[in-house]
Amino acid sequence: MTWYRDARRTLKIDGGIFLRMALALAALMWPLMLLVRLAAGASLLAAALNILTLTLVMVACVILGVLLFEWLYSHSPASELRRWAAVGIYGVLLVTTIGAQGYFSTTQDYIGRQPNQLILWVSLIASRLIGVGLAVYVYFYLLRSKQATAAKAQVIALELMGRDAEIERLRAQINPHFLFNTLTAISNRSTDPSVDSIVLKLSDVLRYNLSHVGGQAPFHEEFKAIESYLQIEQMRFGSQLVVDWEVSPAARAALVPQPLVLPLLENAIKYGFETSPGVLKIKISASVQGNEFRAMVENSGRWIEPVTPAPRGTQIGLSNLKRRLELYYQGRAHVLQESMPEAVRITLTLPLDPAS
Repeated sequence: MTWYRDARRTLKIDGGIFLRMALALAALMWPLMLLVRLAAGASLLAAALNILTLTLVMVACVILGVLLFEWLYSHSPASELRRWAAVGIYGVLLVTTIGAQGYFSTTQDYIGRQPNQLILWVSLIASRLIGVGLAVYVYFYLLRSKQATAAKAQVIALELMGRDAEIERLRAQINPHFLFNTLTAISNRSTDPSVDSIVLKLSDVLRYNLSHVGGQAPFHEEFKAIESYLQIEQMRFGSQLVVDWEVSPAARAALVPQPLVLPLLENAIKYGFETSPGVLKIKISASVQGNEFRAMVENSGRWIEPVTPAPRGTQIGLSNLKRRLELYYQGRAHVLQESMPEAVRITLTLPLDPAS
């Protein structure tokens, strides 16, 4: 049981903090409870036993509360429901337990005596308030701890993903200096202007891929690589490829994760030619609306469902992009896939301020 292991780990790591909190609250009540019990007619021994019982009940409630919190946290799918259910059930548990302790102490301490009812009720209400206060403290401590752990895990996952991507790039790449020198040599020796142009554009795309491994940069840096990439593809396919784009100045200046649109464009050309009946038509747009960056890539053709396991390169660009945006923006970025009768459209919407 995962929730039980989490509860044991929580008690092992944070149990000392909870225990000190319970003892501190109980210690604050010891003088008051002692005076109240004595004034209500209880014996000194009965009052001392009653205070000891209160302390043990508080410690037991902390343990039960941690177990209940972990169970609710792991079994409830909705965070809001999980939050208020934990507060409610945990509070009821503490109030009921401490109330039962007060009831039993009343029946045992005042045999043959008539206690002062006002003082007795003040004592019982105070014990309940302290129990609820302890419940709220432990709950919100655990909730903050869970949130901090989740945020730290997301940061680590994002760092590992960037590191893995960089390692994968390095594995698949020839030495960059050798590659660029070779392309320059080809360009210098070629007498065909089209070869010279395509080599220069290829150098631009490779330089972008090598220098932008994760992180943020103005979108215009990626857009330059997109222009070079499209010019290369235009040389390959000629009139079979028609591209229409519209990128606003605000979008060019926006800071966004890199690469963002280029993987979508590569997929659009690759799968578009496989499924488009005639000329492949591609539309690219990017704009800033309010505090959101929106980019859209649309191609003629139809959507191809990824197979499992996917061949190398098949839909990997899109899945990696979704994962990076999820980690970077913590659920605030959206990827919308639309499959129409004669076209496929993917729209990205992301806030211009990443999650902290």
